[in-house]
Amino acid sequence: MDDEQLADLHRFLAEHHRKLAKEAALDVVQQYHSDLAQRLADEAALISRRTAIAQRLREGEQRKKSELE
Repeated sequence: MDDEQLADLHRFLAEHHRKLAKEAALDVVQQYHSDLAQRLADEAALISRRTAIAQRLREGEQRKKSELE
């Protein structure tokens, strides 16, 4: 699964939980689904950023390794 597919999955799940929150009869259940939807949406937005950071870290480690050789 690539980053875009993972982000799409998170967005889909966020929308699903928003729908469940709207349908919930109890406030506590509504709040749970709303909070979960927000966390999933936040994660979807950060996936590509985290991948870019990890890639830069790997490149930096490889540079250090090659400099030591």
